[in-house]
Amino acid sequence: MTEKQEREAWVLPDTNVLLTNPSVLDKFNIVILGCVLRELEKHKSSNRKELAYQSRLATRYLKNRKLDNKESVRFVAGDFDSEEILGSDYHNEYFDNQIVACCYKLSVPLITYDVLLQFKAESFDIPVVCLDDEVEDDVTSYTGIKEMYLKPSTEKDSKFLADIYEDSSLVPLNMVLGEYLLLWNEEKPEYNDEGDLIGYEVIDTFKYDGHGLVKLKYRPTKDMFMGTTKPINVKQRFAFDMMQNKDVVGSLILGNAGSGKDHIQAAHMMEKLQKGEIDKIVFVRNIQGLKDAGETGYLPGTLEDKMSSWIFPLSDQIGGQEALEMLMNSGKIEIQHFESIRGRSFKNCGVYCTEIQSMTDYHAKVLISRIGEGSYLYMNGDVNQSDSDYNKHNSAINTLKKLKGNPMFSVVTLDKTERSDFATLAELL
Repeated sequence: MTEKQEREAWVLPDTNVLLTNPSVLDKFNIVILGCVLRELEKHKSSNRKELAYQSRLATRYLKNRKLDNKESVRFVAGDFDSEEILGSDYHNEYFDNQIVACCYKLSVPLITYDVLLQFKAESFDIPVVCLDDEVEDDVTSYTGIKEMYLKPSTEKDSKFLADIYEDSSLVPLNMVLGEYLLLWNEEKPEYNDEGDLIGYEVIDTFKYDGHGLVKLKYRPTKDMFMGTTKPINVKQRFAFDMMQNKDVVGSLILGNAGSGKDHIQAAHMMEKLQKGEIDKIVFVRNIQGLKDAGETGYLPGTLEDKMSSWIFPLSDQIGGQEALEMLMNSGKIEIQHFESIRGRSFKNCGVYCTEIQSMTDYHAKVLISRIGEGSYLYMNGDVNQSDSDYNKHNSAINTLKKLKGNPMFSVVTLDKTERSDFATLAELL
């Protein structure tokens, strides 16, 4: 490798990259500047809980990265005199100027989301790594569950498991707060009656709490309408754990048709309603016609009349139309269309939004902004059932996934159809 190629193998990230999405740095060797470390340390005591959390996560990322591969991280402790290196107009008190000065002096490319900082670097002929596409891919592919396939009989995987159980905080897993870990035993395959491979035996399951891995905490739900509801596969256990975490205000369950999204969320909502933890359930849905299906035309009557056919995902779970009408008449269930929620503030409610793949990024922002004190936001959807190409490119789901790692938001993706054996055939078409 030439000297020039060796220099280009390194990049210098600004603070914001470390705060928002450090995993994109995994493919690079990174130079960390002293002023960046000071910014991270300062943010740890910020009054903004999200910023303080992101700073701790970024610091842990750097620590684990150094433990995992110390040759891939270079710390530059001293500051650079930006006025001397770049010119008298570039004052030292601005961190951006010190970052550009360091890149210029060391001939290291810059990696940043900041457009103005990009322009400033490029004015000094400093290469800038564009992250837009990589960030989008990282967000889109996030499922809320990290899966690993291990062979426990091998020395490498045996040590990995031992390290996890001894002190998981020292294991570089590259996970975010609230993300789940599912360990499969590749040495123990499972087959169906026809001899087809259908999966592997589960070794263990965990959740990352921002410091290390913790065991799941979940229990069956119980209420007078739905009875007792239990998870019936391993990924549903993650959904139960997520729904029962009182710190999580917004929960998103994704999955294919029949994977249990509505049933799990309805069960938790109804239990909270019966226990008095919420005053009512507010059903919100963006009415989007089925792709290529005929239009139903104008529907007469009240809002409830107009939306009656779209509320079946809820009524199907709680015992049918009669149970739904009883709860609506008692004020325990309220139906809202998206066009009616602007200006509303939902307090002490379980706001339930299904078929979220039929919503845009703007819809997601409007919905979140309506959630008041004491309320929970329950959302679910199936990315494979989007009825609008516009929604695919302006996806509410991808917008919500940008909240990954936030303690008030969590997502779980289910992938096993439990409705019936016949329903699984849809995945083959």
